[in-house]
Amino acid sequence: MDFLKSAITSIAAKANTAFPYTSGEKVEFRNDTIWTIYHGTRRSDNLPCTIFEFDINAQRSRLTLARNAAKKLRTLRFPGVIKVLDTYESDSFIYIATEHVVPLDVAIQNRNVLNDEVIKWGLYAVANTVQFINVDASSIHGNIRQSSVFITDSSEWKLSGFEVLTSTKDEDPVIYTFCGLLPEAGRYASPEVAKSSWDILKKQPHDLFDSWLFGALIFELFNGTFSTSDQLQSSMRKKIPAELFGPFKKLVQEAPRRRASVKQFVDVGREESKTTPGGGFFRTDMIALSEKVDSLSVQSEYERETFLKDLQRVRDKFPPGYLRLKLLPELVKCFEFGSGGPKILAVVLDISENMSSEEFQVAVAPSIVKMFSSPDRAIRLTLLESLPKYIEFLPSRIVNERLFPDMLTGFTDMAPAVREQTVKAVLVIISKLSDRNINNDLLRHLAKTQNDEQPGIRTNTTICLGKIAHNLGPHTRSRVLITAFTRSLRDPFVHARNAALMALAVTVDIFSPEDCCTKLLPAICPSLLDREKLIRTQAHKTLEAYLARVNTHAAAMPDAGSAQPLNSAPASLASTPKPHENAAAQNGNESSWAGWAINGFTKRLGVEDESQNHGVPSLAAAVSDRVSTDSSLSSANPTNVGNVISPASSLTRPSSASSSLGFGTTGGAVKFEPAEDDDDFGWGGFDDANGSSAANGHNAVSSTEEGDWAAFDEPVRSVSTPVVRSTNKTTPVARTVQASLARSPPSKPVSTARTATAGAQKRTGTKSHSIAAHKEQKKKESLFAEIGANDDDGWGDGW
Repeated sequence: MDFLKSAITSIAAKANTAFPYTSGEKVEFRNDTIWTIYHGTRRSDNLPCTIFEFDINAQRSRLTLARNAAKKLRTLRFPGVIKVLDTYESDSFIYIATEHVVPLDVAIQNRNVLNDEVIKWGLYAVANTVQFINVDASSIHGNIRQSSVFITDSSEWKLSGFEVLTSTKDEDPVIYTFCGLLPEAGRYASPEVAKSSWDILKKQPHDLFDSWLFGALIFELFNGTFSTSDQLQSSMRKKIPAELFGPFKKLVQEAPRRRASVKQFVDVGREESKTTPGGGFFRTDMIALSEKVDSLSVQSEYERETFLKDLQRVRDKFPPGYLRLKLLPELVKCFEFGSGGPKILAVVLDISENMSSEEFQVAVAPSIVKMFSSPDRAIRLTLLESLPKYIEFLPSRIVNERLFPDMLTGFTDMAPAVREQTVKAVLVIISKLSDRNINNDLLRHLAKTQNDEQPGIRTNTTICLGKIAHNLGPHTRSRVLITAFTRSLRDPFVHARNAALMALAVTVDIFSPEDCCTKLLPAICPSLLDREKLIRTQAHKTLEAYLARVNTHAAAMPDAGSAQPLNSAPASLASTPKPHENAAAQNGNESSWAGWAINGFTKRLGVEDESQNHGVPSLAAAVSDRVSTDSSLSSANPTNVGNVISPASSLTRPSSASSSLGFGTTGGAVKFEPAEDDDDFGWGGFDDANGSSAANGHNAVSSTEEGDWAAFDEPVRSVSTPVVRSTNKTTPVARTVQASLARSPPSKPVSTARTATAGAQKRTGTKSHSIAAHKEQKKKESLFAEIGANDDDGWGDGW
């Protein structure tokens, strides 16, 4: 019944709203204390804490001890003492809420973490706290044992167990009256107390009893528990380190007058080991560095650099919790406010590498995002180089809204190293960026770096584009990459050309078969004869990849029998007035091929010319008329070869006419369309002479690009340019047709309308024939003049 009553009372007390903390799981540890310990949280902000609970009804005789502990913890503040958040006392319970800690004997069970170096580091912290209590506070702790030492989340050792803490100035000292009420008080009693009583402590220096207890703590940490005080005084060294064993023996001397104080123990441990036998055991790197952490932000640059070098050397010796929760906040503070520089940033990122995403976003991310806008190039360069270490911890919203806008400034930085590292960082950050940032701001800045004066930056930009090709938007991907890669193929830097060929090889699936044939294969072929063997070899590999794609697509296309046939026998090419007869039977295979090519061309061009010229006779009709007339002349006068156009010349001359408009001499497999404006993102060109970039604008065209296309555009400019700029003069094509008509005698009519016209000319005589020829000539001149005036659709430039 008493147990049930106590449990109900405990539940009611935990639910008491006057104590704003909630108890959680109970901590199981060696029960040699008056407290029951729970993991808890603060209700206001869910802060983790530890709750010490004392059951008044179950331990009423020890109530004075519990109240003394609560009082001393509230009033005694020292870095080595656990931090008290709140205390509460009711009729049944006393509660003490502290920072989140665990008892030392719970942590010491894992000997891999709690090694000898860490034990020395912890003992040094506890010894400093005991020294503060004995010397500065003029008090006796009286309860130093393993259950009174706690380890925080940052792995720091802190002291508690203030049940009998007594000041020498107290009117009613607790320790002399109630120390015997502590659990297992007899086992921890010093030899003089065991022989006499607790009152004997009044007759000796007040710090000697704590010296004995501190020696017992050292023995427990290295050798485990002991049953009698004789075990502490034995000469058996066991697991205590050699440098620590001599000073330890002085702490557990049986005679109080020969016993060393804790202050003397610390002084010996901090002395040089060469001059003091058995000393120097506290002169370790861990202890030296931990003492400098709190003053890191006010250290000089030399001291800070020395600290970082030592930290890099011994960092693995520290517990992970200390690095993450104690050292890291100090480093971040120094980095953000103390001009710590990139060296501290590198250490911060190394320590935070194994942190969870939530911890990183709270402890490190705000400072990193803020420092991206720093004017210090060294810091920004380190941030960019270390981006893979922390990009996964940053949410996409933070990356797009705060980090990426500051990162864009690196593309235009004066330092080439920053520009180059910014380009490399794109590959790391691309998965976090939104489509808008990728297809707008990012592409525009990459267009600038591909024109960079540094060849390495141009090369890396091409590599970057090849690797992020699948992240680009489907509407801009093909257009941007074709322009960028083909321009890099003309870069004077050999590795930039090689990067372009390799990028084209890995992105072959992105481009349509039509683009592969009309834009990429012609751009790749010149590299087959590059002066560098590296380029020639890679060009062959890339060319094979594109040919394989084209062949695969061509194999899937319908054959000639199933495809819609072209008009293979147009009336304009027939040797007789019958429009449906086969022209191949009349003029031979060669003449039929020419007719198919011209027909395919006129069929396409006629529709476009009619829509553009609004009823003006098209050039296709004029050329078709000319071929028809020549065919009629040939049929009418087969023997007059010197005055008419032969079948071979009927093949050649129309092809020349089509070439004069920039279409070439290829038969109807060519797709003719206006040149697209590929410069939406400012992809300019290079100057092959010195590698410098041209101006970047919406319609910027480089001099190199214009020079590369000059050979292909030469026939266009020699014929079509005068037509465009002069609409009042007879065009070259018109003059050719006119001269041919003047040389040729009237031929046999090829259609009913032409037969009627010819009959009318014979009836009206020579004068009527001259008038008709004159009108026909004027009609031709007007036609080609109009065509020349409307030849403004950019086909010549695009082709």
